[in-house]
Amino acid sequence: GGILKRVGGTITPFGFRSGDLVQTTRKGQVVRGWVGGYSEANKVISIYDHDWKRLGQFSPDRTQLIKRSTKLCVAY
Repeated sequence: GGILKRVGGTITPFGFRSGDLVQTTRKGQVVRGWVGGYSEANKVISIYDHDWKRLGQFSPDRTQLIKRSTKLCVAY
């Protein structure tokens, strides 16, 4: 009876989907990771490392898609 979280093939309002490899910047540093969720209210996406530890929430405007999700997470 609950509402399930949108994941998998569902595309966020920002054009990313869960598991996409992305790149963004924080304080002049390049941050690469995987999309794990988003907040429509705050208009941010959550990016995680290969251990699924959250790196932070970032603006989708400054985030670039590197590779579309293949459902396989590989450490680089």
